[in-house]
Amino acid sequence: MVTSGKIGVVLPARETFGLRKSGAIALCMRDFAGYSRFADSITIIGAATCEYADVRYLQLEHWPRWWKRTRTAYADAVIRASEAHGFTVLEVQNRPYMIAALRQRLPGVRLALHLHNDPQTMDGSRTAAERQTLLGQVDAVYCVSKFIRGQFLAGEKDSEGRAIVVYNGVAANPATAPKERIFAFVGRVIAIKGVVELVRAFAAAAPDLPGWRLVIAGDDPDGLLTGPRSTVARERDALGERLTLMGQVSHAEAMRLLARAQVAVVPSMWQDPCPRSAIEALASGCALISTAQGGLAEIAERAGEIVDPSDIEAFAATLRRVGSDGALRSRLQAAAVAKARDRFEIHSVTATLDEARARLLSR
Repeated sequence: MVTSGKIGVVLPARETFGLRKSGAIALCMRDFAGYSRFADSITIIGAATCEYADVRYLQLEHWPRWWKRTRTAYADAVIRASEAHGFTVLEVQNRPYMIAALRQRLPGVRLALHLHNDPQTMDGSRTAAERQTLLGQVDAVYCVSKFIRGQFLAGEKDSEGRAIVVYNGVAANPATAPKERIFAFVGRVIAIKGVVELVRAFAAAAPDLPGWRLVIAGDDPDGLLTGPRSTVARERDALGERLTLMGQVSHAEAMRLLARAQVAVVPSMWQDPCPRSAIEALASGCALISTAQGGLAEIAERAGEIVDPSDIEAFAATLRRVGSDGALRSRLQAAAVAKARDRFEIHSVTATLDEARARLLSR
């Protein structure tokens, strides 16, 4: 292992890191740390308790200050940790507004900003001027998709090539199980994820898909499917046992679901940057049905069926076609496994990240 220099990977303050509930960013950083050739030099930094035994983790405790904004207090805690532990590189996850304070107070530390969401929607990078300033303050910008890189640069020049694409990665050999007639959705049950539209489309298609079930794994914080005011209560009740709402599940449980599912559906209605669940579905050998919103287009290209969730009739027709055509499903499943292996395999994407890290450590 390469051990020259220390790398601190800074999670957002609210990012969870538990066995039952972990944020997608935390899971991705766990993978990147574990598969990195710099593994012995990487410490993940966060505010939550980490329940994974295979992670070198520094929990920032007692950092909130009643007289400071939360973001300022958290940045101060990261700065103190960096000074105490002597980090050579800090990789800040998804918090552009932290960069200015870190650059000012840690002038000798190499800074990388790892963008998991559209920078044009985040404090500190909404405007072209802010993003140009960031390019001058950081030593690298890691973007989870070409879409995110395009949103960050948005016509601005990156003459030094600081903004690079580092896709989220997954192991190419996840757990396997006999495939069942399951359409699976994995993720938070919120409006922008298109889950309500999925239930409606499946309810419309279900009479023509004997033996098929829809299984949804994810927290439903707004009661979109489970609440008393759910707009799909009629469809939910009519489907009965053909609809399973698992609620919040662990990452391991989600992967076991994808291993069993014939089809995974990712009907995002927002510019989804690079959803980990879609990549995990490919690696698990699921036929993929998704939108082409944001970075999803890069995941589904030549490996999935594209839908518009707002067109329930057309959405249902796609579910019918994929569910009833075994040859089509087999082609999609083979394409999914090949895409996961060729584009998103964890060793490959971590190598891309490590090349950037090596450049930072050598400066």
